[in-house]
Amino acid sequence: MGLDISAYRRVTKLDVNFNEDGEAIDKVTGESVDYDVRVYANPDFPGREEGVEDRAVYTAKDGMSFRTGYGSHGAWREELAKLAGYPTTAVDRGFGKPVEMHSGGAWNTDNGPFWELINFSDCEGTIGPVVSAKLAKDFAEWDERAKQHDESAGLKGGLYKRFQEWRQAFEMAADGGLVDFH
Repeated sequence: MGLDISAYRRVTKLDVNFNEDGEAIDKVTGESVDYDVRVYANPDFPGREEGVEDRAVYTAKDGMSFRTGYGSHGAWREELAKLAGYPTTAVDRGFGKPVEMHSGGAWNTDNGPFWELINFSDCEGTIGPVVSAKLAKDFAEWDERAKQHDESAGLKGGLYKRFQEWRQAFEMAADGGLVDFH
């Protein structure tokens, strides 16, 4: 199983009904409607979808996607939390002994650089244009530090390459769009 990320620019909400199979149906013609994304406001992370409507379907002007995978996303999110300076905090991962993690430091606060991404689902949910704009700003402000962190940690482009993908996704979504975790 993997984690896929899709980002969209300039989304437009479609006025549809849903049939018993969950298919989007045009309210006037009763025909099936094509759309790019259906919003899922993950209830564990309220407000992340700000600017789009939960369960609504949207078309988009432009989009992009990439695969991050569950395990690699967790490792990347941990490195991002380390870059941002979150303190290590003991986290019970369910394997017996707690593990010291920078992401745990982010999970124990309510704001900071990249906080809305580090403290978000690793499987599904939507980040709307309002939160995407904040994250796009974080990525722009931390770009040079991310590049230097990558080089000093010997990561050979691993963090920075992924950093650039996420930056592009949030910049796109900040333009009236959204980022979909699926």
